[in-house]
Amino acid sequence: MSEFDFGARRASEFRQRGFWELFAERHPEERALMARRGPWFWQRGLPDFALVLSMYVAPAQNHVGVFFGRNEKFGATDAWSRLKPFQPAIEDRLKLRPEQSCQGLGINSMWRVNCFAEDNWPAMADWLVTEASRVERAVIEVLGEG
Repeated sequence: MSEFDFGARRASEFRQRGFWELFAERHPEERALMARRGPWFWQRGLPDFALVLSMYVAPAQNHVGVFFGRNEKFGATDAWSRLKPFQPAIEDRLKLRPEQSCQGLGINSMWRVNCFAEDNWPAMADWLVTEASRVERAVIEVLGEG
């Protein structure tokens, strides 16, 4: 049994509505920044750059994370290709360890955690907001230089 083997659970067993309610209660400032929300994600808009940061919960994979999502209404449709030339500089500022990133998601950060343990939810919500803010600052620093 690995350190992160929390037992097989289906995502449908996760009380996502309850998690996002707690998220909004702990971080009311995120409502004003919200570009879109779904059962598994909350998008924070970065209108100056036509980007959205997706904060997401992946309970079946035992992690939460942050990555640049897609949002046509917001103009965030080709974030990965637009950010690709800046990815090394952004990642250099983030200083993530290899296990904190998921291949195939572009610039991203993730935290392995048992999402089903509701006593983890406050820490998960706080981590998502803190990490989204770190990524946002790194992007503003790098893109603002151009």
